[in-house]
Amino acid sequence: MTMPTRSAEVQFTAGVWTDVSPYLTVPLSTSRGSNRVQSPIVRYQAGTATVRLKNGDRRFDPTNLAGPYVSAGRSQVMPMRPVRIRATWNSVTYDVFSGFADMWDVAWYDPFYSVTTVQLTDGFKVLANKKRPAVTAVGAGENTGARITRILDSAGWSATNRVIATGNSTLQATTLEGDALSELQAAAESEIGELYVDGAGRVVFRNRHALLLDARSNTVQATFGDPPTAVAPFTARINTDDATLWNEIRVQRTGGVEQLVGDTASQDEFLTRTYQASNLLLEDDSIVGNYAGWILYVSKDPEVRFDAIEIHAHADPATMFPHVLGREIGDRIKIVRRPPGGGAPIIREVFIRGISHEVTQATWITTWALQSATKYGSFLVLDHPVLGMLDQNALAY
Repeated sequence: MTMPTRSAEVQFTAGVWTDVSPYLTVPLSTSRGSNRVQSPIVRYQAGTATVRLKNGDRRFDPTNLAGPYVSAGRSQVMPMRPVRIRATWNSVTYDVFSGFADMWDVAWYDPFYSVTTVQLTDGFKVLANKKRPAVTAVGAGENTGARITRILDSAGWSATNRVIATGNSTLQATTLEGDALSELQAAAESEIGELYVDGAGRVVFRNRHALLLDARSNTVQATFGDPPTAVAPFTARINTDDATLWNEIRVQRTGGVEQLVGDTASQDEFLTRTYQASNLLLEDDSIVGNYAGWILYVSKDPEVRFDAIEIHAHADPATMFPHVLGREIGDRIKIVRRPPGGGAPIIREVFIRGISHEVTQATWITTWALQSATKYGSFLVLDHPVLGMLDQNALAY
């Protein structure tokens, strides 16, 4: 069975990647993004990974001072060493995960066999642990992307390790006090943007309009369906619960007045379900009202939706591995299922919101957490050739 070539590298010395791929073994697991979407505002968790390295010569044993990763009498097999995992398929190398070692757990199974398990967490851990004292409040009126750039600068995050879009909203001044991650997330959520760490370890900020205007989000990138119509094999989980139903929205900015919008028809049919947010960093109550209207529009109706898809790439390597390795958070895909018993197929477009891989010697199973994209093709964006049609699109802001 053909599988991608997996590789692992560690920075035992700052700025120098050491290839440890010959010692990489299975199982291998990675997870980044969101586990399950239950809110119109998606907050991405810190990504994690578990890597196992063959340790027969004790090279990955922190107590071994005669090993190859020792400097000045001190083992470099230590926490917070950068680690990156890649996979190469059909001569293309993909970044699967990049993070920092939490621990090196050495296990001995017999006198001649040892495995070191390395637990990893991505850059969100670094940013969460960066506590900053308050400075004079500045930055009133700067767009969200500029704010995120300034926060990353204040945390000492590398300028080459980020991809930051220009924001669609402007924010109140900030003192930059507290941990960097919380402030980054507060800024992104005030924008209704996306903030995550990608497979290469870069902090990514996508603005609110990215889902509407970026090609990978407004155009289906792949269709997964029952043969012979589309890509398979996969298992898609359908959900009919009320986790994404909100028909009363109460939101408030710091120093502002609460903005309330609701849909009485939805409330009459499904009872009142309130989504509440406070301390938004927006500058004007009218913009907060638009924020509330956006959330109401995408949340007021219950949906039959696909909330996860599990893909067995090893079962169709040539077709599946370019997708499971190449798709990114925010990509738009289509799922087509033909349920037993006949009838019309269930067809939904969704965004990828989380990516996890479980790899063994013979299998590669990828799970994507999904968010419905049903409402995101119908906003009005002024001057856009498709999304700028009055009386046909709901108003974006």
